[in-house]
Amino acid sequence: MTNTLSERIQQARKHAGLTQKELADKVGISQTAVHKLECGRSRSSRRTVAIALTCGVDPIWLDNGRGEMALPGAAPYSAEFNGVREDGETYRSYPLIARIPLISWDEMDKYCGRAAEEFTPDVSSWVPVAPRASDRSFALKVPDDSMEPEFYEGEVIIIDPTRKGSHNQFLVAREGRNRPTFKQLILHGNQQYLKPLNSRYPLIDVKSEIQVCGVVVCKYKDYM
Repeated sequence: MTNTLSERIQQARKHAGLTQKELADKVGISQTAVHKLECGRSRSSRRTVAIALTCGVDPIWLDNGRGEMALPGAAPYSAEFNGVREDGETYRSYPLIARIPLISWDEMDKYCGRAAEEFTPDVSSWVPVAPRASDRSFALKVPDDSMEPEFYEGEVIIIDPTRKGSHNQFLVAREGRNRPTFKQLILHGNQQYLKPLNSRYPLIDVKSEIQVCGVVVCKYKDYM
């Protein structure tokens, strides 16, 4: 057993093939903070779980040395993951944990429908995500109570813009040149609707072309 937290963090980082700066950037802390942890000058960190998952090691092992270092079925952040979705399309998923940009709805409005190489929005923060989101994914905050009780105002939703959207899926879309909205897509024959889950809001009968900005793949809730 590797006896100290500092030794285990250093071992985990080397297992992932990361420098101190690379680990710091992926976890969202300073390189100095990583250096202090590895030197034993800092004896604890609120980012222990993030460090473990970024390096592809067991968080319990990293925290207290119990069990095996390697996390079953995991690989470090730097590994490449590729697969095929249920709809047959290929995707590059994130590794065990990664960060995606949290942007504002104004930025969403500006970039919705733009080509991938043109998608350079201002980033307000970063959100950790699990696998099976494409590397173009981003996050938004739920803007109002129209999707309660499933999604509450202020919660963070993860949007994958590579998905086209299908019946009953939650997505961000807009009709014509309207501002994008977060709703559930309902398809009935040739008719499309954008449905709020909160019964106090009206069903949107889509009269013109709908542009899907991205499909909601998960939501994230931070208690800190």
